[in-house]
Amino acid sequence: MKVVVGAKPFNEQRILAHIIGKLLEREGFEYEVRVSEPRLEANLEALERGEINLYVEYTGTAYNALLKLPPMETWDEERVFEAVREGFKGKGIEVVARLGFRNDFALAVKREGLRTISDLAGISKSLTFACPAPYIERPDGLPRLREVYGLEFREIKPLMPPEMYEAISKGEVDVITAFTTDARVDAFKLALLEDDKKALPPYEAIVIAGELPEGAAKVLKALEGKISTETMRRLNHMLDFEGKREEEIAEEFLASLGI
Repeated sequence: MKVVVGAKPFNEQRILAHIIGKLLEREGFEYEVRVSEPRLEANLEALERGEINLYVEYTGTAYNALLKLPPMETWDEERVFEAVREGFKGKGIEVVARLGFRNDFALAVKREGLRTISDLAGISKSLTFACPAPYIERPDGLPRLREVYGLEFREIKPLMPPEMYEAISKGEVDVITAFTTDARVDAFKLALLEDDKKALPPYEAIVIAGELPEGAAKVLKALEGKISTETMRRLNHMLDFEGKREEEIAEEFLASLGI
């Protein structure tokens, strides 16, 4: 029986979709990966229409953008997960696995001696910050960091991700936003600062499913907690910098688990 695995249109999602698909394939299921358009709601809508059977979502996206739940004063990973699980349950959608990693927004620096965003706040007025333009205004972006940490930068440059990494590598900016599983974090030798006041929501990776063939959900439990943030960053590196295909990466990862 065929299982259609949805994926958002970026590399990490394609890798995860093939990991899920290859795992199901080992248990006798056929699979197809269907990549969505860029809209945040696209995969959820496809799931609700029955066009796909499952996909990987991130709890922060689900909480804020899909379920539109009220923001927490201090973000707590377990409370967010439970709220998301209950919210999806109300739509007839099940969380079938928590993969084990988070792909959070983080602040990244090359400067040594900084460990937390609170550390950064003490010197931020002398630094230049780069981020995609929407991050400057989005409620879970720079406005929230200003509110909680009092972050104020000498200069803010709106740049797209490739430009941000190039700028920080050349010393043209001091701080950038980064996703915690982005392979470029390691490639550019950046340090991710801890959100020590829990100002930003967690983006835990979860597999959510609508209608599945019998036995498929049980198979996916093999992925529960098996992908750390560092592992996901390494898998992304294999695609982004080593030229490996998503299917090949998925096979290698499952082999590493003994599957």
